Amino acid sequence: MTAQAPSSSQVRIKRDIGRLIAHGLASKLTFDQACMRAGLFNEVYLHGTINEIVVSNISTADFWVRPGYAHPQLQDVRGVGKKAGRPRELDFFITPTAGRTGRSLAMEVKWTPSKHCSWGNVVSDLYRLKLVAMSEPTTDCMFVLCGPRTGVTKLLEKVQAENQKRAIGRMYEPGLVLRSAGSMSGSGGIAPVDENGRFLGGDSARGRLPLGNNGRRRIPTGITFQLAGEATVGAKEWTAAAWRVS
Repeated sequence: MTAQAPSSSQVRIKRDIGRLIAHGLASKLTFDQACMRAGLFNEVYLHGTINEIVVSNISTADFWVRPGYAHPQLQDVRGVGKKAGRPRELDFFITPTAGRTGRSLAMEVKWTPSKHCSWGNVVSDLYRLKLVAMSEPTTDCMFVLCGPRTGVTKLLEKVQAENQKRAIGRMYEPGLVLRSAGSMSGSGGIAPVDENGRFLGGDSARGRLPLGNNGRRRIPTGITFQLAGEATVGAKEWTAAAWRVS
């Protein structure tokens, strides 16, 4: 019995898009620094570079690339919250166009030199990605972190240290890890709530989560990570890494 050819309406994003983003970001930062453009570096700069990489590796007839997308799963249930406020947004949501079928990709991005790139905000991004992954089995989720190598490693160590503080008498597995920092598999994970009911990120992170039907914040379950790509380039050691979140 011969296998049927895939339907022409079936589309997919390259599996190695995380690797392409990581290598592209670190290389672009090094190039632009050599061209005396370092003053342009910020999170918006990263978004522009990622958008360029993504649209160069997909067909825009097959996928919509939606920056600043107010994903429905990140909003409070209608009527639960007292004030609507600004909707919670994903940095990118890439989804098949009308008439196409396939997996979508949700992405959050952080630039380590930004004051907004605190360990608590990183954890909040991971929680939001997990909520999307839990509600949409056909959506892949990815977290991208970029900046000078020292800033990237310091932030990852902070997340791990805060996670470990909640453990009593045992060691938690590493969270977001880099192979250049000694990880063989590139995999890790965190538990939002530990065995004593303590929430990683505290009230600040909890307050950034959507309200559910019961009027309480939606808390994600355990989060696992798989390193999809990592690169460090140049004398400044610009580092970019992408993890798949599930």
